[in-house]
Amino acid sequence: MTKRKLRVGLISSYVPMKCGIATHSRDLLEAMLGHSNFDWRLVAAEDTLGPYNFNDKEIATLDKSNKKSYEAAAEAMNKWQPDVVLLAHEFGLYGGTTKDIQHNDKNLHVITGDYILTLIDKLKAPIITTLHTIIPDPDKLRREVMRAISKRSSKLVSMTDDGRSTLDFFYGIKPAKVAVIPHGVPQPVQRDKKLVLKDLKLDTNKFYLLVTGLIGPNKGIELIIKALPDIIKKHSEVMLLVVGQTHPVILEEVGEVYREGLIKLATELGVCDHIQFVNEYLPTDKLVDYLTIADVYLTIHSDPEQAASGTLAYALGCGLASISTPYRYAKEVLADGRGFLVPFNDPLAIAKQVDTLIENKALLNETREKAMLFGCPMSWEKVGDEYMKLVEAILQE
Repeated sequence: MTKRKLRVGLISSYVPMKCGIATHSRDLLEAMLGHSNFDWRLVAAEDTLGPYNFNDKEIATLDKSNKKSYEAAAEAMNKWQPDVVLLAHEFGLYGGTTKDIQHNDKNLHVITGDYILTLIDKLKAPIITTLHTIIPDPDKLRREVMRAISKRSSKLVSMTDDGRSTLDFFYGIKPAKVAVIPHGVPQPVQRDKKLVLKDLKLDTNKFYLLVTGLIGPNKGIELIIKALPDIIKKHSEVMLLVVGQTHPVILEEVGEVYREGLIKLATELGVCDHIQFVNEYLPTDKLVDYLTIADVYLTIHSDPEQAASGTLAYALGCGLASISTPYRYAKEVLADGRGFLVPFNDPLAIAKQVDTLIENKALLNETREKAMLFGCPMSWEKVGDEYMKLVEAILQE
């Protein structure tokens, strides 16, 4: 009798949704398929901009605020009978109890995302949970949700060693329960930089600073623009490329207010000729083109607790020297000379670091070499292989 294919269930946002988790889930699944020919089905954690077309792979859709949809999704997944389920987790991705709490002397309105427990508690298959957010020193509610997810999961996946340590110290989740597998990155395509610049219709005599990803206030782009006047005084060849469309949720709620504010700021500071906005959600190959021609990557996020960044991972994978604020993910991956950290809300520090890299080509090249060496094990092929090994080990158990 012919043995049926391995069946993998996926609970996540997914492309064509435009968000980092959706892209990560798609790329991870494609990388795993490169190592094993399996069948898969999706429980889609959609946003309010849906519905989306998932090419008949979707067996259920989660209505974020409707608990019954989580019960229906569990029933649909069990009926399909997966061998293993991959869960992408971030507290805000799923609905649940909302509470006003005081945490670290701040008043917060939080969503615990506890509705996901309704779904996974009813699943019969083993679960591998990839954690896209790991909050240190969490409030009691979200600590309990994370512990419940851990209890139901055969394995948790953190993208950093710091994440595993945080789970141990703040949640009491033992390190043996957590596998550390990095955020995947595309294989850089070795193309001549001058040819890529020509394809992108960009000048060959510029020093390019690059920001990518979905655009919103958390990106700190206004701080980079405020740094430009000081940079341009010394280095008029500098050009800032802001590549990416405004986050769809922000676009729906307030339109292009943030981007328009950036353009207004650039006009006031007299640096419009040194900024180019590429207002598109680019496919991976086109994004890699921009990473290929960039001289320095900038990731000036405002959240010190950010535990992962796909855009910074991509920059490392392409061997770029990066300047970042010291959020948790950046502090780990840019250590040991792989990049540079600047304080939060400090345009002058950004300007000084950019100037240093322009003027010290040896330092720039050394940093790029270290970044490339670190980024090699992060290729999607290797990440997919690591996940398949997890699946195989769990199924053997």
